[in-house]
Amino acid sequence: MPKFSKKVAIIGLDCAQPQLMLDMIKDGYLPNMKKIIDNGFFADDCLCPLPTITPPNWTTIATGAYPGTHGVTDFHYQIPDTNPENANTRQAWDSSLVKVETLWDAAARAGKKSVVLTFPVSWPPKNENVTMYGGCGMVPGEMRYGLPFEEIEFALCQDFVVSTDYLPFSVRGRFEDAEDWLNAPDLGEDPLEMKFDVPFFDALIEPRQTTWYVLVTKSPGSDAYDTVTLSPDKDYSHAFVTVKKGEWSPKFFPVIEMADGKQYETFTRVKPFILSEDADEFCLVVGALVPTQCPFTTSPETFAKVAHSGRGTVHRGGGIYLYLREVIDVDTWLEMTESLSTFLAEMAEEELARDDWSVFAMHSHPIDWFYHVFNDPFTSEDPEIRAATWEIHRKLYSIEDALIGRVMNACSKDTLIAVVSDHGCTPDGPPFSPLRPLEEAGLCHTYIAEESGPKGELAEYEKRCMGFGNSRVDFSRSLCSPSRGLYVYVNLKGRDPEGIVEPEDYEKVQRQIIDALLTYVDPATGKRPVAMAVTRDDARLIGLYGDDVGDVVYAIYPEFGAQHGPILPTAHFGYGRLNSLLALMGKGIKKGSRLKKPCHLVDLIPTVCYVTGLPVPNGAEGAVLYGALEDPEAPFHQIERLEKSLDKLENALNKEKRPIWEHHDCI
Repeated sequence: MPKFSKKVAIIGLDCAQPQLMLDMIKDGYLPNMKKIIDNGFFADDCLCPLPTITPPNWTTIATGAYPGTHGVTDFHYQIPDTNPENANTRQAWDSSLVKVETLWDAAARAGKKSVVLTFPVSWPPKNENVTMYGGCGMVPGEMRYGLPFEEIEFALCQDFVVSTDYLPFSVRGRFEDAEDWLNAPDLGEDPLEMKFDVPFFDALIEPRQTTWYVLVTKSPGSDAYDTVTLSPDKDYSHAFVTVKKGEWSPKFFPVIEMADGKQYETFTRVKPFILSEDADEFCLVVGALVPTQCPFTTSPETFAKVAHSGRGTVHRGGGIYLYLREVIDVDTWLEMTESLSTFLAEMAEEELARDDWSVFAMHSHPIDWFYHVFNDPFTSEDPEIRAATWEIHRKLYSIEDALIGRVMNACSKDTLIAVVSDHGCTPDGPPFSPLRPLEEAGLCHTYIAEESGPKGELAEYEKRCMGFGNSRVDFSRSLCSPSRGLYVYVNLKGRDPEGIVEPEDYEKVQRQIIDALLTYVDPATGKRPVAMAVTRDDARLIGLYGDDVGDVVYAIYPEFGAQHGPILPTAHFGYGRLNSLLALMGKGIKKGSRLKKPCHLVDLIPTVCYVTGLPVPNGAEGAVLYGALEDPEAPFHQIERLEKSLDKLENALNKEKRPIWEHHDCI
């Protein structure tokens, strides 16, 4: 029986906080994480790279390399040959940006197969030995690469509501007396109908106008409307579903026709969230319409099979965007999140059952979405609000713990299980914009452009969290410009389109930028927001270097900003810390081992490769976590045994070539 694992299953939980998970385990929650920690290795202080944000850190997890090496250096990338400012950035969600091998690319070199499920910055796959689902967005059907700010495109429509009220993400309609329904049973007294066009919010491909009908009726003996039927036309025999108020429907499979005539079967479900007794108030939640032959999928047959046979469904943000805009309540959001998590678990189980894979890697995002929305209730002065928020927090982690359990149980005993997060988070603080100190120092000059920042329902939220406002830089007068989450660029002549800084003044302006950032005091708090500011050359110390980073790199204290991003990986504030979750279980891992001293997220892949014998990606620069290993020298012992066996074999072969009378050991 081998002492080491042969495969690895990496389960990624975005923004999961290890110290809070330990607290929940003590309180009797998270049984699957408890099993992994009790029977494996747990890092108390795993430090992720800076910036502490999704695309670069998941790329670090996949490659074992720092952002300067793998090339994904922030949530966004700077459009080449443009002035460096946020308006000229796009979301970094494409594998073409990754300059080194991922674990699954390295495995393919050895002819080994991998499965990659909604892992950020993984799409498109670079070899045929990888089965991939998603990776250019946070859920199946979502695409972010090349889009500005936090905009998305979705195949075919993200979650929406049909309502009698004016609501975000909604289609507004009104009920009329139901007439001329074909093949309908007795609809009772005063049935009502509503006609609406499917909105296809952020559709990735162009659908034709699609009209659906809502029919509301009263149960026999009831004076209140309590039943909802959704149908593509007024023939009851064609109805998608009939469902009671407050309940989720079963999954159904509408066929949507595109502008070019092509048809896509989709899958979704609905919930009549609000239905007053007289139907004057009505809100029907419609889950995301995702094609069963989903884009960004290399195995559409398997995706379609799970869409039809499984219980889970897809919801953009796990429903958090509807909750954020007060369209739905907490329970409905948690139900949508659980359904998304269930779908990912079902996809994982289907692929893991094939048993021809060596690498499985997946990512699930609901914990991160939660912290972005629930930070204020977490820190509320009202003890009841705080207690309720912590209970929601436990429920969410329990949903993701169930996902861990299903993946773990689907793996064979020779699989190394790795559970990891890309970063943690801290509570919201006052927003910080580097424009203010740079403008006060006379280094940057701006003007207001109405068309600059993000648009739509989440514009104000995105501006606060991501720092994308409507201020534009006047490059004809500015020595520098901030761009993306933690960079300031010198407006350098000969490099930048409108550069005015002479090359001989480059280092001088860098120092001026650093001085302006470090000495700036926030007038509202009387505190300095900037914890660190260094030149591009000095940022090599923290793994940021090359043409993909700014001329000055800065980080802020956790008391400022929005949870994570430009906040140092070592930061802790309030309930939160920025360090990553890292836990391992499997053959070769020491049971119950804990690492108290710091380790790094880049250490995961070298450790995985050491334990499993998988090829090391060509850019990996982390260390093997020998403290996690049952026998750190086991590979060398195996080599020694093989060398001894080889010596015996060579001796035996040499003896057969000699005359029998020279075989003295036989006389």
